[in-house]
Parts: sequence; structure tokens; C-alpha cells
Amino acid sequence: MYGEFVWWQGVVENRIDPLKLGRCRVRILGYHSNQKDLMPTDELPWAYPSQPITSAAMNGVGTTPMGPVEGTWVFGFFRDGNNAQEPVITGTFGGIPDAEAVPNLGFNDPTGRYPLTTHILEPDTNRLARGNGALPVPSADGDGPYNGENAPSLDKKRKTRQKDVPVGIAATMYDDAASPPDGTIPNTENTKLYDVAPWNEPNPRYGGVADSDTTYLETTKRSSVYPKNHVRMSECGHVEEWDDTPTAERMHRMHCSGTFEEVQADGTKITKIVGNEYEITAGYKDVWIKGAVNITIGEKGDAEAKKGECRVLYYGDLVQEVYGDYHLNVHGDMRTKISGNEAREVLADRKIVINGEDDLSVHKNQIINIDDNLTYTIGGNLKETVKKNVDENYGNGVPNFPPGNHTTLVYGSSMLSNVTGKYTLTVKDDMKISTTANYNLNVTGNST
Repeated sequence: MYGEFVWWQGVVENRIDPLKLGRCRVRILGYHSNQKDLMPTDELPWAYPSQPITSAAMNGVGTTPMGPVEGTWVFGFFRDGNNAQEPVITGTFGGIPDAEAVPNLGFNDPTGRYPLTTHILEPDTNRLARGNGALPVPSADGDGPYNGENAPSLDKKRKTRQKDVPVGIAATMYDDAASPPDGTIPNTENTKLYDVAPWNEPNPRYGGVADSDTTYLETTKRSSVYPKNHVRMSECGHVEEWDDTPTAERMHRMHCSGTFEEVQADGTKITKIVGNEYEITAGYKDVWIKGAVNITIGEKGDAEAKKGECRVLYYGDLVQEVYGDYHLNVHGDMRTKISGNEAREVLADRKIVINGEDDLSVHKNQIINIDDNLTYTIGGNLKETVKKNVDENYGNGVPNFPPGNHTTLVYGSSMLSNVTGKYTLTVKDDMKISTTANYNLNVTGNST
């Protein structure tokens, strides 16, 4: 029914299919001349692409059959047998190009792009897949022999690798009166709060965070080795890798812009986004981090910090539970507004140091309950203004005023009552009592 099976091989010279079916114009060896004046490219037959059984090839379901580029060698068969008018592409094959394209000659890329001039005399197999298994020995600036591979994706990742990313540290502050004048806490146990090193982005492929690292784990004895690393790359430079190299197993996906995601041999995952990121979760999200976490927002430039704003909005409740210490280091101003009530309980001591002025406004009542002693130490003057009555009750004795001036202004009545014992008023200098009204002194005993 179908006649004799006739196969062929040739070169793709045009892939711009007006029907968008993935067809390519192919110049076929033995059927078409390499002279374009005898057989122009636009007169070559359209060859249909075959698709794998995993692709439905129906209504967009499956994989789009676009792969060959101008200059790709393809092979297939003629669906119409010896008539040789309906070619079908069943596969592609590469080689080692030994010269650049000659655009005006058949069996070449008419655009002159492929093969790339950087890949002449080099196997068409992706550079990432041609590893020899040897660990790279890079220099400090990122240059050097990297496993015999100079793939653009690796070069970009190494040159844009982030180093010395700063982390947050706790603030230094006065611990007690014996603290040094610079405000540091003289406690060696607290050095872990300040001696925190910045972190580096891990090296691509083989891991490690130091520039000189050539191994990530003791079990990692080598890097990618041919033919264990399976690579897929697009024309613009998108890359995917599935590396089955023993002790160096990886999964890698990279956008040509430099954004990538890599899972290294020990399960370490690196995600780097060179642009913006948007993440939306319509349902619940649980996060469990068993180790330490460093989050750095913004970056510090030569002149001043390049501030990156961080905004967090909670429509519900926020619960934070900290088993260790809580350190908050604010280099600028801090403003807190609470629309409702605030309740705070400190089970041990509290200390507040204010190096500037302190202004407290209470628009209603204030109650202070102290079960033990209260000590005020004022280096300057004390001024108290009470616009209504003052009621002071002393359980044992009355106040002793220190040397210096003491002025009491009473806008209403002033009464000293409930003195069940003796009351002694001693003035070492002059004493003046002035009144614009009557002055009454009632003594039931002697007055001297």
C-alpha cells in the first residue's frame, strides 16, 4: 500500500512555516543541488516533523515540534515513497563543524549564523555535557580551568556570584554603670551576637561557599562527567540539566537573564532571581526551617545604604514566640502606634536608657504600683505642677527636702492631716509665709 520505504538526509534552510506546524524546508542530499540558482531555498519542499509517542500532537496537547534551526542536519523518510515529494523529519544529528556557514551555497544556513564561530571544530554536544569529571580549580576572580567547560551559563553564574552578603547584628548598649564608654556589653557570652560573618553564594555545580573550594562534601569526588549529564538548551541560552554523575548528582534550570535554580549533590538548593519575584499562595502555607536564617533586604553602597523597604500587612492576628533572646537594632527612628490596648509583662528586671529627652503624655489616669522602694535621682531641678488637689499619705515619717531651694505653689487648699505622732519642721535659713487672705494657726497645746 505504501510502497518502498525511502529514507533521506539533508539540511534545514528555512523553519518559518506559514502554517505554524513546525515544518521546515530541507535541502536533501541526492535530490537537490547545492546551487541555489538551480534550486532556491523557497522552492524546497516542506518537511513535516514527526513527534514522539509522548506528545498527543492534537489541539496543542503535547510538545511543540520546533527544534531544528537553519543549518541543522536532519533525516527522515518520504511518506509517498519513491515519489519523494512528501518528506517527514524523524530526527536530527550533529557532528563537529569544521568551517563557518556559506550563506549563498546550499546545505548551509542562509542567515550565516550557524554553526557559531565560537564552536568551530567543537562537538555539537553541549559543553555542559562534555565534562571530564575533574574538579575545577578556579582563581579568586572567577577565571581559570573549569572542568574543561566554558559554557556561557556557567561563565555568567561565576561572574555574577554574590559574595560577602552582610547579615544583621545585635545592637551594642550599656549593660551597667561599669560598661566601657563605647557602650559595648562586657560579656564574652554575647560575642556571638556581633561576631557574625557575611555569607557567600555557593559555587555553581560543585558547591562550596569559599572561592578556593573544589569540593562540597567529602563524598563529592568529581564534577559532571560525560555521558552522565543530560542537557537541554534553547537558542537564547535557557538551560536545563539533569546530572546523573555519581557523587555529583544535580538538577539545574537557568534563564538566559541569569535567574536560576540548582539542586546540588547533597540536596542544597540555590535560587537566584536577578529581576523581581512575585509569589501568590491562595491557600495555607507552612514553613519549617531547622537551621539558622539570614535575611538581608537592600544593599550597602560606598556612600550610603541603598535602602530596601519592607512592608508586612497582617489582616489577622500575629503571634511570635521566641525561646531565646530578642534583639532589635534600629539605626533610624522607631514609631509604634497601637489602636487598642497594650499589655506587657516583664517577669525579671527592666532597664531603659534614654540619651535624649523623654516626653510622656497620659490623657487619662495613670497608676503606678511599687511593692518595694522607689528612688529618684535628679541631677537638675524638679518641677511639679498639680492643677487640682494633692493627697499624699506617708506610712512612716514625712518627706525630707534636700539642701537647696524648694518652692510649693498651691492654687487651691493645702492640708497636712493625720499626723498621729510628732511633726517637726526645721528651717536652717529664713522662712517666709505669705498669704493674701487670712492665716489661721490653731494650737491645742503650747506654741513656742
